[in-house]
Amino acid sequence: MIKTINSWRGLMAVVVVSFHSGLGYLWNLTYSGVTFFFISSAFLLSARHPFDRLSKSDYKNFVFGHSMRLYPLNWLALALMIALALGFHTASVDWGATALTALLLQSWSPVHDVHYCLNPVAWFMSALLFCYVAYPFLAHWVGRLRFWPKAILTAVMVLVLGLMLVPLDAEGRETMFVNPLVHVVDFTMGILLYHVYKILKNKNLQIGFGTATLVEVALLILLALTVVATVKTTWFKPWEDDLLWLLPQGAILVALTLFDGREGAVGRVLLWKPLQWLGSISYEVFMLQFVAFHLFNYVLSPVAGHFGVLIYDLKTLCVWLVLLPLAWVVNRYFTRPISAYFKRRIK
Repeated sequence: MIKTINSWRGLMAVVVVSFHSGLGYLWNLTYSGVTFFFISSAFLLSARHPFDRLSKSDYKNFVFGHSMRLYPLNWLALALMIALALGFHTASVDWGATALTALLLQSWSPVHDVHYCLNPVAWFMSALLFCYVAYPFLAHWVGRLRFWPKAILTAVMVLVLGLMLVPLDAEGRETMFVNPLVHVVDFTMGILLYHVYKILKNKNLQIGFGTATLVEVALLILLALTVVATVKTTWFKPWEDDLLWLLPQGAILVALTLFDGREGAVGRVLLWKPLQWLGSISYEVFMLQFVAFHLFNYVLSPVAGHFGVLIYDLKTLCVWLVLLPLAWVVNRYFTRPISAYFKRRIK
């Protein structure tokens, strides 16, 4: 993965966790980060798996390999959440919804308590799984189009989804937000953005440090202005969960890729090794955040309080004392070994 994209993913994961841990004012950046995860996944897949030809064996290997990147981590997070729920809660576990979550089918349900069951953030994996299933067809059919037909198709998809969102209330938009079909639009946008990147790369643009810095800063300002627009006006409310972020986050994605090896000031900050490390465990950080919240609430805070250190109100900061070590251990001793095993099996 391109290092700056890796770091940006890590920062977006921090935003999501911070929002869920109590910093409610980060809601718009949280939606923005989720959009980036989807479009960057399709973008990077377009570079590695263009699917110029679509064979049954290639499709099977692709879906199986990428499914095995999702299911083991989902099962581990879900098992930990079940153990914590049974250990510290008196409420019973909804085993039907939990079974759907284990299968990564829960996002197809319009019921809040189903698609956000037990480990609420697992809806993302459910939607991503469907996008992986659909990606080879998208890459094969959409990828073969020239730029303008591809751009028109993407614009039509965005327009249709945008019109569908207008009459919906908050609950309806939430149901649409977690639905896997909606994020096929994000994946199609990611494929288009990869085409944009290739066009710009073929122009052999002379990009120096100063130019790259100006573009990077301008795109961060665009993202900030979009955030401000969602706060100061209700005009964009129907699209603030997803579609509104396609432009700023998509532009950032293309710029980070185009400037790879010739980064500006922002890009060089993203090359900082701690941010690279954070990006490398971003999926674990994302998926295990509610496990960490429970461990903080029911283990770390009571233990610290027993010794006179009251940290419960510092959840937003102190939860990282649990989450970062947990995410690293799971990445190092669970995710990577399993991923390596299935890579060998597919080969």
